[in-house]
Amino acid sequence: MYTLKLASPKFHSTKSVSNILPPINLSKNRLYLLEISTRNLSTQIDPKVNTIPLQRDSINFQPNFKEIEAKWSERWGKSSRLTANDIRNKHNALKNSHSLNEQNNDKHFYALSMFPYPSGNLHMGHVRVYTISDSISRYHHLTGKNVIHPMGWDAFGLPAENAAIDNNTKPSTWTHENIKTMKTQLKNIMIDIDWEKEFATCEPNFYKWTQYIFLQLYKRGLIYQKEAVVNWDPVDKTVLANEQVDKNGCSWRSGAVVEKKRLKQWFIKITAFSEELLNDLETLDKWPEHVKQMQRNWIGKSEGAEFDFYLNNPSNSENKLQKISVFTTRPDTIFGVSYIAISSEHPLVQQGSVKIPIYIADYVLADYGNGAVMGVPAHDQ
Repeated sequence: MYTLKLASPKFHSTKSVSNILPPINLSKNRLYLLEISTRNLSTQIDPKVNTIPLQRDSINFQPNFKEIEAKWSERWGKSSRLTANDIRNKHNALKNSHSLNEQNNDKHFYALSMFPYPSGNLHMGHVRVYTISDSISRYHHLTGKNVIHPMGWDAFGLPAENAAIDNNTKPSTWTHENIKTMKTQLKNIMIDIDWEKEFATCEPNFYKWTQYIFLQLYKRGLIYQKEAVVNWDPVDKTVLANEQVDKNGCSWRSGAVVEKKRLKQWFIKITAFSEELLNDLETLDKWPEHVKQMQRNWIGKSEGAEFDFYLNNPSNSENKLQKISVFTTRPDTIFGVSYIAISSEHPLVQQGSVKIPIYIADYVLADYGNGAVMGVPAHDQ
């Protein structure tokens, strides 16, 4: 026989008799064992010593956690919540009754988390992210708001393709199997998601809209093609943004040494609306200042003027440059210009036979080397 010492006569014990016996809740002389079979349990509490005598086999402690999880998942699944269709019907009813006003609109809340890559199973990082949005969604739901908390799958890109290659399967098969698994995992941890609004970015009914937006920008001259030097990942065989190249010049994903490569690329003419982007940053009162500064740096606005310098005796070939365009933030210094420095990646470098000026300088020693030095900014002189 075992004797269970109660930590408090009011509520529950904080420790069990052995590894076999669980903590026991005690309230008003009644014994509650949550989700545990209590066959043959008929002991009485001794009020003098505040103990409960227990036989080793008096409690059949064999909880089936899968059954417990299934039970409460079903209970939570039946809890009342408004889906997107419910909200839309309610919204239309208000419109038809002419009672839709600003106060009604304040009753709507849209919670959106970053969509996961379905290139594997969910991990604890996903649990953290979606627990946060789940808490926000449930809070606003409990305050009486009509909440939409959708889920999507960022499935149209390099991570899914690389994972499919590593697992020797088709990207479509790999992606949809992972989506099915991830969806089950999210349901198991009971994240409050409106599954009526589920979508995957690899489905035509989604990416047709990204194609539509691209065409609209192209028609308005905001998207164009040109050759440019890009960061090329030789392993993933894709172009990388500067932010995806680490301090050692390696790809953030594959770890390969990034190569500089000239390719024809699509560009978005952000400079055409950089002023609007910068001005709107000032309206984001709740954004951290360092994040807004990062956005300003990416936009990269500079005020100045552009000058064209025509080359001396340029080639008649249409493929050769006839002039060099230079941007400066100090157009007032144009009359003091003495030379033009070009990047090692400038197209003019490929033409060869570039003429450079020769200067007589007192700091060059006749008996040192060949009595001549080359001027390279930030290096030799």
